[in-house]
Amino acid sequence: MIANRTLELLSLLQAQKEWTGDGLAERLGVSPRTVRRDINRLRELGYPVTATKGPSGYYRLSRGARLPPLIVDDEQAIAIALSLQTAPASVAGMGDATKRALNSIRELLPPRLSRRLATFSIEQIENAWELAPPQVDPGLVARLSAAAQERELVRFTYRSIEVDEVDGSEVLAEPHRLVVWSGRWYMVAYDQRGCSWRAYRLDRIEQPAPTGWRFTQRDVPERDITHFVQNQPDRGDTPDTWPCWGTVLMECPAALVAKWAPGAASFEAIDERITRIRMGAWSWSALIGFLVTFSCRFTVESPPELAEAARRVMGRIDVDIPRVDAST
Repeated sequence: MIANRTLELLSLLQAQKEWTGDGLAERLGVSPRTVRRDINRLRELGYPVTATKGPSGYYRLSRGARLPPLIVDDEQAIAIALSLQTAPASVAGMGDATKRALNSIRELLPPRLSRRLATFSIEQIENAWELAPPQVDPGLVARLSAAAQERELVRFTYRSIEVDEVDGSEVLAEPHRLVVWSGRWYMVAYDQRGCSWRAYRLDRIEQPAPTGWRFTQRDVPERDITHFVQNQPDRGDTPDTWPCWGTVLMECPAALVAKWAPGAASFEAIDERITRIRMGAWSWSALIGFLVTFSCRFTVESPPELAEAARRVMGRIDVDIPRVDAST
């Protein structure tokens, strides 16, 4: 790890054009000899520090068209490479930007770490079993994040998951925080008109507009943001996201459904033991596959294609159970 003193030295050289050796030694609380060693350490890392000798000598961090190299250790360099190359593809248009960002960072690193970074070339392979999240607009992410930081009210139209409410409704919300769960983006916010906290799906937010009005920060009803988002009944994808979409009644408490259902699902508690769950998938059989993982009885409400898929799947299961000799 780079010593804290070396980082402080770099900060001083960046903040002021020229420094004498004695001036740096006084600011850092070390001897001029230690300053010279730290200067050499910066040069080894690739920072172009020039020096002049004599009573009026000084140290200067050379400036040019390019930024000085970044100070990161080996573990940080690896983290940068892996994070950029394995980031979830849930933000639209980020593929090319991610590659360019990684190349830019490599150019700012000292040669040794740049070469080390180049050895981590990762290619992600799509998993057909993953319920791919809808992509969101990076501009929307930036606007809502800024509104949350500045405590500015936002107005937008929200598309409901219900088929008969595709026109959506206008919302006036106090953004609190952006959350990513199961690859899906949510804005935890307080709905001023509904007087309630909600988790809004970013891929269903349309026509966001700043208001210029500030709000006073409120306390979120639950300290655990993850638990709050998971327990939002209207958290699922919109019907047009998946080619196959179905609704079933499950003999399973809503609390368990909220905890274990994928982010693509939404649910409604009918009573203490029955939950209506709605979700989509790439095929009817895949949808049945997800439902049976709850290991409970369920009744298909709609559509007929899902009920037929359930009959086909059960008809394919032919398990030969071996006999067990009770005398052994």
